[in-house]
Amino acid sequence: MMVSHADLGAFSRASLRLYAPELTAETYATQCVQFLRELVEADMYCVGDMDKTAGTLGVDFSDPDAALPRLLDGFGRTMGRYRLFNWDPTVNEGRPFFRRDFFSERQFRDLDVYAESFALMGWVNHCAVHVPTGDDHVMFVGLERSGTVDYSERDRSILTLAQEHLDNARRLAHARTKARREKPLDPREFARAGFSPRESEVLMWLTEGKSNAEMATLMHVSLQTVKFHLTSIFNKAGTGNRLATTLYALDLAQRLRRAGDRKVLTVRVQP
Repeated sequence: MMVSHADLGAFSRASLRLYAPELTAETYATQCVQFLRELVEADMYCVGDMDKTAGTLGVDFSDPDAALPRLLDGFGRTMGRYRLFNWDPTVNEGRPFFRRDFFSERQFRDLDVYAESFALMGWVNHCAVHVPTGDDHVMFVGLERSGTVDYSERDRSILTLAQEHLDNARRLAHARTKARREKPLDPREFARAGFSPRESEVLMWLTEGKSNAEMATLMHVSLQTVKFHLTSIFNKAGTGNRLATTLYALDLAQRLRRAGDRKVLTVRVQP
């Protein structure tokens, strides 16, 4: 099912709020919930992070409830018996999937994973969205509904679009948190990588999540000047958008600090 023009508009606005300056490793789960809450309705949103090395599973729930500890304990005992709950990134080729892709509602109610977990909250409609991590963690976002209204193919399309943003937001959150734990970034450091003083200042404000308008105010220049500097930065860095450039700047800052006083040169690499 194709998403509507209104859906795309809402998606764009929600995405902008996802990448807000408040996004850090500590706030990532909260930001994800707010992002998805604006796109697909559910009774509960869960952000689950499995550490494969430690063998632990942590879950953040959007809304508190006294039954959640028992629910999570029952889920942990029974989830490994079912492919849709087995924390497997390859299920449905990595795309969002629903309970109905595996079991009818009647079949689901007969399973022990329902009796020992989902039944405690009356959830019968489950949706899972894999968040690619590229490390030793496996992350899924779950959307749970009670009642008779199942998820639609429109919901699946929206959530498929959301996957890339959930991945990008996680990378940005962790990079931003790591940078903020170290000494404040001096924009002059970027000059060692071939950026002009003004471009270096723009790069610094990008890492802080500032908008073009905010940068113009802080730098006492016009909005058009900020856009001009951004275009120049995109060309030098070989990036095509703000998010990619922000991640580039955070990574470059780390490399510059490791290099000390040595000059760091960056070049565009053809794929």
